Amino acid sequence: MMNYIKSEWYRITRNKDIYFLTGAIAGLCVLMNVILFVSNHTIPDFRYGTVRFSMNLGIGGLQILMMTGAFLAAFLFGNAKQNGTLKNVIAYGVSRKTIFIGECIVCTAVAFCSLAVILAVYIPSALLLLDGPSGKPLQVFFKGVGATLPSAVAAVILAVVLINVFDKAISAVGLWWAIMIAVPQVCFFVGLKFEPIEKAAEWMPWNFLSMGVIANMSRYQCLWDTGEGLFQCLISGAVGILIFLVCGLFLVRKKEL
Repeated sequence: MMNYIKSEWYRITRNKDIYFLTGAIAGLCVLMNVILFVSNHTIPDFRYGTVRFSMNLGIGGLQILMMTGAFLAAFLFGNAKQNGTLKNVIAYGVSRKTIFIGECIVCTAVAFCSLAVILAVYIPSALLLLDGPSGKPLQVFFKGVGATLPSAVAAVILAVVLINVFDKAISAVGLWWAIMIAVPQVCFFVGLKFEPIEKAAEWMPWNFLSMGVIANMSRYQCLWDTGEGLFQCLISGAVGILIFLVCGLFLVRKKEL
């Protein structure tokens, strides 16, 4: 297991693509803050050139952590079947179970590293370029990121599961979108008529991150501000991690047969 994890880590960290992807996302974050800075100094009465507004965009869009994690998994492992890498690994006696667990660990670790780099660029650029107090916006932002991370890890694991099950990465991405985004939205609307479905929909990350967060220029009202809401975020993500891991181990074992 450790040898496979080390080999995958070596392969990924020697690939320039991951650095390009991380740099591109970080660059877009800086560009956004630069645009706010320029607008703040060129547009009369521009109200949005503040740290608070920049952080609010992140707070209100934390679902992107889930989407980026899944995209990263497809980016790192989606071509393994097409280029013969997976067949070569199996030929050397590495089981599909080991491959699956190793990919989950490596992909999660790479995602955390990329996130750390992006935040290390995004936040200082906002503090240097934009006006206004930063204490409360940063506090809410970091707490929101922490509350969302378990769901983001679950999204990564689901992506790895589907990539291992399907021969084409596009099929895996499509089903990931259906499970993580489409199904929660359908359950929300069905739940308007059926209370049991409504209760289930409230625990789906895409729904509570979309509807349980208010971040604007006048107030914050976020799910993770309360102990109950933070518990919901963390437990929902942890349950997702457990379910997707168990399903993944079962499915890759069947695939091996």
